[in-house]
Amino acid sequence: MSDAVRDDAASPGHRDDLPHGARVVQELLDAETRPVPAVLRAVGDAAAQTWGVPRARYTSRAVHEREEAKVWRRVWQMACREEQIPEVGDSVLYGAPGISLVVVRCGPDDIRAFHNSCLHRGTRLRTQPGRIGELRCPFHGFTWNLDGTFAGMPCPWDFPQVDPTTFCLPQARLGRWGGFVFVTVDPEVPSLEDYLEILPEHFATWDLGDRYLSAHVVRVVPCNWKVAL
Repeated sequence: MSDAVRDDAASPGHRDDLPHGARVVQELLDAETRPVPAVLRAVGDAAAQTWGVPRARYTSRAVHEREEAKVWRRVWQMACREEQIPEVGDSVLYGAPGISLVVVRCGPDDIRAFHNSCLHRGTRLRTQPGRIGELRCPFHGFTWNLDGTFAGMPCPWDFPQVDPTTFCLPQARLGRWGGFVFVTVDPEVPSLEDYLEILPEHFATWDLGDRYLSAHVVRVVPCNWKVAL
């Protein structure tokens, strides 16, 4: 998103300052028969640029690893909609390069995202979404409560080094806006509110929290993620 947005683009006196494409959009909005919301008149200050993209950006393992470290592990990502987990115990899985999370509704207004990995041997705790009463490792039965606190293990005498009071599942940061659930595995990135910048202001007229998910279609495409986007 741009750091600054101009809201004076509708004024004819400023049209000459706009790029050609922006002027065309403003002229189309002028022709509307009903008033156009002010947010649709806003114009960003980003300068359009074009350049060639090397083929290696889509095929290089080194580039993929840099993206995993500097993109996927350092940004807020939309994991699900709140209505996908309406009841306590409902869970969904969210995955990205190098990331696997279980998003769980732990209480009526408490949603958390746990790293999908057992603290014993690293086995994935969940491979499917659905209603759960606990997070139980399928390998050796290490079990955690819905809030991530340790619930127990089959043979505690074999693990005297484990302190049940501190053996909690690591959590990713979680934020909510407009009915969407966002996650990030970076503890240092700015808050979700800062990350969204002007988006909540622009959607103030269209309350996304008042919408719901009616269909969720997933398709696996054998290509680089940037090509899919």
